[in-house]
Amino acid sequence: MTPPSHCRAAVVDSYGAALEVREVEVPTPEPGALTVRVETATLCGSDVHTWQGAIKNLPIEPPLILGHEIVGVVEAFGAGAEVDSVGTPLALGDRVVWEHEACGHCRYCTIEREPVLCPNRRVGMFRNCEEFPFTAGGLSEYSYVWPRAGRLRVPDDVKSTWAAAASCALRTVVMAFERLGRIDTDHTVLVQGSGPLGLFGVALAAVANPRRVIVVGAPAARLEVARAWGATDLVSVEELDREARLARVAELTDGEGPDVLVELSGAPGAFAEGVEMAGKNARYMVVGTLGGPAQEVAVPRIATRNLRIMGSLSGDVSSYHKALRFLGRFRDRFDWDLLFGDPYPLERATEALEDLRSMKEIKPVVVP
Repeated sequence: MTPPSHCRAAVVDSYGAALEVREVEVPTPEPGALTVRVETATLCGSDVHTWQGAIKNLPIEPPLILGHEIVGVVEAFGAGAEVDSVGTPLALGDRVVWEHEACGHCRYCTIEREPVLCPNRRVGMFRNCEEFPFTAGGLSEYSYVWPRAGRLRVPDDVKSTWAAAASCALRTVVMAFERLGRIDTDHTVLVQGSGPLGLFGVALAAVANPRRVIVVGAPAARLEVARAWGATDLVSVEELDREARLARVAELTDGEGPDVLVELSGAPGAFAEGVEMAGKNARYMVVGTLGGPAQEVAVPRIATRNLRIMGSLSGDVSSYHKALRFLGRFRDRFDWDLLFGDPYPLERATEALEDLRSMKEIKPVVVP
């Protein structure tokens, strides 16, 4: 099982243009690294934003290979890479997921213990594919696991499509809910957003059995997945304007407002709306808003309602591990396959991105 010298990949040559499928070099793994054959890649909003050239705060230049939600099959080991991050032995042919590589020697890695904030992180989809390791994204037949990147063997009871989605969307939500704190039967949870983040947020909230799980989102098909995964109440942003949504949430909570809120949509104005919806002494976790225009916020409500507002970015390898275990443990309770449609080949990668951007797909699957 020796990797070839070159493989096919769907490459972004210029922002917003159709991806070009062409040959790229396959890397020989450094010590601690892995070369993997991509079995499944799922797409995320960050892939669309990168494709469109909307990420302005990082030094990113085409040509690029998009995709960071990847399940790869191990085909070559660098020295010392024969075990995953929790001590599970790895063998050729094993499925793995992996994280971006933090540097391990900055303040955020070593003092703050927050590798997701590492300013030196190496992210495969942001790397110029004409430079080593050439193919480190997901829209390629082969990819690369960085030497210091956390990696996990995918459990046998977890499908590759599920594991790929867990390697970004679910691990992000797992980390956010851990930061948020305990949820129990006394709480009313409001989830803003019905995309992959929001839907996984519904599932994580539902297993805590709160009084209500209210979802504010759209379109209708995604809200129905939210209902299937445990939402007790649905508030459509397509059917109700802002004032009507505020009134509906107040009605559902007997005028008190929810006491746990999770912003997982990233929609313009979502955070400001959440502040208006929040009940007294509520906890509000902000995850989805990573850009966009400034929002006008009713700041006095933060103090007068004693709100606790927190943020959470991404997740580390522990979040990946917990996400994979969550998928396996609750596979009979939640139909994870509701996230996915028919897979796209590399030649249709541009179509997959378009379908994600237009909300035709919840979580497109690309199978190189």
